[in-house]
Amino acid sequence: MQEPVIGIDLGTTNSAVATVEGGRARIIPSRAGGRLTPSVVGLDGDGERVVGTPAQRLAEDQPGSVVWATKRFLGRRCTPELLQEAKALVPYPLIPGPTGDARVNLGGKVMPLTQVAAMILGELKLDAQAHFGRKVSRCVITVPANFDDNQRSATREAASIAGLEVLRLVNEPTAAALAYGLSTSFQGNALVFDLGGGTFDVSILEVRNGVFEVRATGGDSTLGGEDFDQRIVQWLVAQVEEPMREAVAKDTSSLRRLKVAAEVAKRELTEKQESLISVAALGDYTSTTRRLTGVETVLTRAFFETLSEPLSRRCLEVCRTVMQDAKMDPHAVDVVLLVGGMTRVPLVRRLVADFFGRAPSTEVNPDEAVALGAAIHADELVRQSGAALLLDVAGQSLGVGVLGGRVKKLIVKNTQVPVVARDIFLPSRSGQAEVRIPIYQGEGEFQDDNHKLGEVVLKNLQVGHRAETQIEVTFALSSESILSVRAVDLKTGVAEQVRLEARPSLPAPEAAKLSQEQARYTTSQAWEDSQQGQEKLRRLLEKGEKLARLLQRGAQENPSPEAQAAVTTIRTLLESSRAALEAGNPEQCANAARQLTQVLSGRQA
Repeated sequence: MQEPVIGIDLGTTNSAVATVEGGRARIIPSRAGGRLTPSVVGLDGDGERVVGTPAQRLAEDQPGSVVWATKRFLGRRCTPELLQEAKALVPYPLIPGPTGDARVNLGGKVMPLTQVAAMILGELKLDAQAHFGRKVSRCVITVPANFDDNQRSATREAASIAGLEVLRLVNEPTAAALAYGLSTSFQGNALVFDLGGGTFDVSILEVRNGVFEVRATGGDSTLGGEDFDQRIVQWLVAQVEEPMREAVAKDTSSLRRLKVAAEVAKRELTEKQESLISVAALGDYTSTTRRLTGVETVLTRAFFETLSEPLSRRCLEVCRTVMQDAKMDPHAVDVVLLVGGMTRVPLVRRLVADFFGRAPSTEVNPDEAVALGAAIHADELVRQSGAALLLDVAGQSLGVGVLGGRVKKLIVKNTQVPVVARDIFLPSRSGQAEVRIPIYQGEGEFQDDNHKLGEVVLKNLQVGHRAETQIEVTFALSSESILSVRAVDLKTGVAEQVRLEARPSLPAPEAAKLSQEQARYTTSQAWEDSQQGQEKLRRLLEKGEKLARLLQRGAQENPSPEAQAAVTTIRTLLESSRAALEAGNPEQCANAARQLTQVLSGRQA
């Protein structure tokens, strides 16, 4: 039997995993029982990892041992600008790694952000393995459409550490549109408004006969629900009494309490006009002479919208830019899909309706659509049925830094991928034996207005006049927007496949060590999950026996072919479940548990 494939939405606030069963995409529940896994990672007092809901609980007592929203910083160089951005957003500090990557301190252990992401991915993998009762390794992972090359490479690196084979990275809005289009047989122009926990994407797709073609995409990788939460946190800090305000603003434990209260208030304001916020025990927990205070106030929906106004305006600016890139009028959009938990906020829905002149669709679950779309595409890649074809675009322009501080673009934003582009460049002066060609990503005309991905280095050139040394640089952008670069000295014919030296990837020995650690954890946890799965099946068997007796009694009192068939079905299922337990087969136990759960919940087995 072919190994199952899964789709993963690796989110800033929550993550999800899905698969296709019986021709239908379904969310795989976590082993903790939820449909979403909080993207929170911690180390407890024994140095053991905790991920998801248990990590959220750990944060209440040990906030210094827990990190969240790390996707905002994944794959980015640890520059002073990034450190400042992180300081304004999260209470934990970022630490520079040996290759310029960003790291965090978890309970005294410095950890690369790719390892944090790998822990979340590894937990989703274990959820899938518990669901299927067998090994799972192949997947499709979604990323924000405006993730740059470094961020996409870091996502793949995290997946590799987690023991996952990535069939493809898919842009989150494209995955959401795929889930909607295939479930509703939609044809036309769809706009995906994807406002998640840490990133914001807008994509316009033309859907025709199973072909999902992205017309234009854009976004803001530093805008999401975390920023809306932070507006509330800043407002709450401002209400702390003056002698204590500065201490609270610097204290990790206090800021975590305020962050949780801000999230709760934001959710309440989705349904209510006001939310009571009461947070106690705020102060400097590092001081020996600890003084504590609290905040008790009311946040109204109207004032929350006032606090959020600058962020809302940034959302609309992205919408305008994407519409211009697509050369479309907002009224030419046939459906607007809302994706991401923040799109439940009434302000966001109202702004979208006003801008596009139509109410957005509510047919897709904003928290689950991306994972479902990823699962659909993973299934399609394996089966190759031709039911859906994705034609995506480059989310950002790519170019080479040239004299005068400018950037010469080789691949322009919204060019369909995969794509190959090449151009000829000359050394900056005569007599050079080595050239370093800087690669930039972004829309600015000048280098300082773009993001530097790294430098292409070509050595051992034949020394000569500048005009005689022609270097052909070729960019190849894959279907998932990961860049590879090749340089050729046209005079000598010497070619070299080069790497971007500034990519903040982990050193190979460290990556290998982290992969081994993750593999050991996965093996150990999978055995525990198998034992828990068998115990779950035993409990289901007890409930199934009671149901069988009820059905048997009903068939005797009111005989009918249907009643007798129901009895036969449940008895057969119970027998196969007991056989699975006796054999100790994890896959058979998992299948039996799923079927019993469906029957006991009143659904078709």
